[in-house]
Amino acid sequence: MEYMSTDSDKEIDLLLTHLNMSDVIDIMENFYPNGELAVYEDSLITMHQETNQNGGCKESLLFRGREVSLLSCVRYGTEEDLLAFANQVSNTAKQINGQRQQESGILLNMITPKNGRYQIDSDVLLFPWKLTYRNIGSDFIPRGAFGKVYLAQDRETKKRMACKLVPVEQFKPSDVEIQVRFRHENIAELYGAILWDETIHLFMEAGEGGSVMEKLESCGPMREFEIIWVTKHILKGLDFLHSKGVIHHDIKPSNIVFMSTKAVLVDFGLSVQMTDDTYYPKDLRGTEIYMSPEVILCRGHTTKADIYSMGATIIHMQTGSPPWVNRYPRTSYPSYLYIIHKQAPPLEDIAEDCSTSMRELLEAALERNPYHRLSAADLLKHEALHPPPEDQPRCQSLDSALFERKRLLTRKELELPENIADSSSCTGSLEESELLKRQRSLYIDLGALAGYFNIVRGPPTLEYD
Repeated sequence: MEYMSTDSDKEIDLLLTHLNMSDVIDIMENFYPNGELAVYEDSLITMHQETNQNGGCKESLLFRGREVSLLSCVRYGTEEDLLAFANQVSNTAKQINGQRQQESGILLNMITPKNGRYQIDSDVLLFPWKLTYRNIGSDFIPRGAFGKVYLAQDRETKKRMACKLVPVEQFKPSDVEIQVRFRHENIAELYGAILWDETIHLFMEAGEGGSVMEKLESCGPMREFEIIWVTKHILKGLDFLHSKGVIHHDIKPSNIVFMSTKAVLVDFGLSVQMTDDTYYPKDLRGTEIYMSPEVILCRGHTTKADIYSMGATIIHMQTGSPPWVNRYPRTSYPSYLYIIHKQAPPLEDIAEDCSTSMRELLEAALERNPYHRLSAADLLKHEALHPPPEDQPRCQSLDSALFERKRLLTRKELELPENIADSSSCTGSLEESELLKRQRSLYIDLGALAGYFNIVRGPPTLEYD
């Protein structure tokens, strides 16, 4: 019995070969006369501890050779555990319906479970996110995109997060895989996934300033320095994803959200990781109005498809409208795939006041032939994204630049003669009010409503990144 204490699988197999099952049972009864095996429970699980920002630990929840059921409680885990949880939920979605008694899930960071529980209302509060968002209609809702997004606040830590709700029957592992496997400052960080009743709740980094779409709907077209700021951040995220062979497949204003000092990409439900140089889709992926011609053809495409979508998104930021829609009415929407296939790129939709260098960048991003289209890394070096210092606002972040601009405009308004400043019937005053509305671009009240809109994090600098 000397070799019973070893962990060698080979020696255990040898032991089982020379002992029949009745002998094993007799031995175990002698060791544990009361039938209590709890002392060895922990040894059945491989533990890998990692510190996180909450001071807790992450534990790998894998048995030797087989998975532990992850649908029993809420706990910390590793990235592998979260992916295993997503697979279990996806594979057992039909059995889950109507049979859930307690929430379950895997947390990576920021959220603190209490004795295996993390409950809505008692532990976390959910608020409707788009309180000031004006719906533009169903025409531009992406196909295959499910779930509502809420603002979540942990009652104990006061941490604010974004929480996307996805019905369990529509949830798929790809909804979390990219954010779990690939971490980057311009990709919204995923904090964890929790199953409540029949809905998956995905907790992630919150966009303090809302999405680009919300800004456009509230404030109108963006100015070029704002577009430069956004474009640089998103191209950095795309450059990272593309270096890993990942295609986002749904670059558009509603999938770009603002933090106080950066912009990040969200919604990776349509993303794929290529295994070859070209991805051959089985279905149409993305939002039609921003799609590249090669995606519409469904004959194979690469990461360059995201670059074309980024170019279409820049036009939307410039004009306040997606490409094509100003030249073709919304009643033509079902025909947009044909229009894009035949007439792309939409260079006629570029804003009239677009600078020469920005127009060159757009032409490079919207190049019809994907093999001639610039990559994210090449576009990041384009002169359009690096204007002279004297043309750049004195800001550390986009928000600080907007705040400074608004402060100067307010000061000028106060310096106007009293009979003009107070006259609401004056045409000039009406124009000034409209101007103020435009200058409010990207400075929506949504962040203030959430209670954590951070305007300036440090002294202004000569450049912004």
